[in-house]
Amino acid sequence: MKHDIRERLKTDVLLADGAMGTLLVSRGAAPGTPRAPLSIAQPELVREIYDDYVEAGTQILTTNTWDANRVKLSRFDWADSFEKINRASVRLAHEAAAGEYVLVAGDVGPLGQLVKPYGPLTKAMVRELFSEQIRILLEEKVDFLLFETFSSTLEAIEAIRAARDLSTQIPILASMTFLADGKTTFGTEVAGAFARLEEAGADIVGLNCTIGPQETLEVFQKVVSQTGVPVAVMPNAGYPWNVSGRTVYPATPDYFREVAHDFVKAGAAIVGGCCGTTPAHIAAMAREVVGKKRVAIERVARVFVSAPAAPATESFETSPLKRKLADPKAFVVTVEIEPPRGTDTSAALDGAQLLRSYGVDAVNVTDNPMARLRMSSIAVAHMIRHDTGVDTVFHFSPRDRNVLGIQSDLLGAAGLGIKALLVVGGDPLKIGDYPQGHFVGEVDTLGLLRIVRGLNAGVDIAGAPIGTSTSFAIACAANPAAADLDIEISKLSAKIEAGATFAQTQPVYDVAALDRFFARPEARLIPVLVGLIPPKSLKQALYFANEVPGMVVPEAILTRMRKAAEKGPEFEAEEGLAIGLELARAIAERARGIHLMPMARYDVVKRVLESLPARDESHHIAIGAGGAS
Repeated sequence: MKHDIRERLKTDVLLADGAMGTLLVSRGAAPGTPRAPLSIAQPELVREIYDDYVEAGTQILTTNTWDANRVKLSRFDWADSFEKINRASVRLAHEAAAGEYVLVAGDVGPLGQLVKPYGPLTKAMVRELFSEQIRILLEEKVDFLLFETFSSTLEAIEAIRAARDLSTQIPILASMTFLADGKTTFGTEVAGAFARLEEAGADIVGLNCTIGPQETLEVFQKVVSQTGVPVAVMPNAGYPWNVSGRTVYPATPDYFREVAHDFVKAGAAIVGGCCGTTPAHIAAMAREVVGKKRVAIERVARVFVSAPAAPATESFETSPLKRKLADPKAFVVTVEIEPPRGTDTSAALDGAQLLRSYGVDAVNVTDNPMARLRMSSIAVAHMIRHDTGVDTVFHFSPRDRNVLGIQSDLLGAAGLGIKALLVVGGDPLKIGDYPQGHFVGEVDTLGLLRIVRGLNAGVDIAGAPIGTSTSFAIACAANPAAADLDIEISKLSAKIEAGATFAQTQPVYDVAALDRFFARPEARLIPVLVGLIPPKSLKQALYFANEVPGMVVPEAILTRMRKAAEKGPEFEAEEGLAIGLELARAIAERARGIHLMPMARYDVVKRVLESLPARDESHHIAIGAGGAS
């Protein structure tokens, strides 16, 4: 019978194995695909790696289950084989680790989606997803559970709690990934993270992945004396390089042997490797680790360092749009423009110049609408603002960007002086130019709203100060004609809570729906600009009514368009415009503004604006005094 890892670590240092994913790729597995399914698709390859690590001298063999959770497997249509994959991976490891001294660690990685408030998963969902994988690993009798490469302390804690709900006895090693400054990407200090993991029920804590041996050693040395449980270290083989299309890790086995000696001397309980390490690295480390006794570490009180508060900065607001949004008596007009497919922005700039002459308050620039390639919405918004002087609102979606790219783009937009954005979910990729493209979506729209709100407060997603804060007016989408108004109002409330300071809506053709919407107090908390597309034809009206999700076109409007169409195209177009003018006046009586989507028909914009009451009279019902700063 194998000894409990907790007992062995009371006196001994243990040698863990190295990478699985990067080693599989180096031996022929396709990059960019999940690794865990190879346990059933190519079991001989996985078993070969297990055997090579055992031969190298590892005392801990990690199962090929790091990405074997339902969320990650679903992306590649492997979810139906979820249980089979996990069981096969563990059984192959048990076969390779036959004997008394090699422990089998049931590997569990992050789910691949963020937890609320930044992502779509609730804590209950997270725990349930972890539980179904952990239950299988326990049934297959792993010697302990290894939670590794977590960057979110919240997610790691839910994984530990899921395990403890299933077993109070199974040993748990919880390992997180840190940057060279000793913080997670969410800004959690290593000492604080370890304390929370220990409190949640981890028997061992650790650092793995992201950084190489020397930086891992430096972080480890700062925290080991503050940690009340054994600490494991499993660094990458340095930072990866791209050489002739191949990913190469620079740290050699000999270098790992030298650093392994330093880890043991510094008090590490488990030493192993992560990305880029191979059986050769483990064999080299074995000479410095296997058979060694743990170095006693004098414990000191934990010290937690809070990030300094972002310095408050004062600035004079130069955005006419934001000033107008903050004025409860002002009526705001925005008009949508699509960016060019290529690099010629002349049509967009000409259109914006014309709209400025009409007196619009801002121009909206869409973000790859219909999932079709267009120039960057930020770039076009900047060019319009620079060349015409009109304020711009750029549309921004989490569909195509991870959290690093999101924050980088937002800071770039702020640096260019753009003062407003509309947070949107983004159209499905399958309807666009690249249906085979991958949906990123690391955060949902609520998570994105919170990121922008944080940047406005001077901190990034990790809570670290960014220096000068951004000052965006943050728009969210709304649909007054939604089939279930209660759900729509609930969504709007959540968006306001997440940081939205004004809203722009879907096109509205049903005035009664608009009245029901504004009868709700939540709809009056922030300025709402109601969307309008004057129908240019019966065909377009029917398309909106029957093919566009969430859009409602009353039968009375369709009847009017049918009768006009019977008379001829010119009557059809004029009736559509008449309907648009009537709706615009109804919007002016109820809302804080109008958001026109003319589809490049700028003459229609002019007609609509001319039909509105004088600006000082158009908003005689004061709705929504919320500011937009």
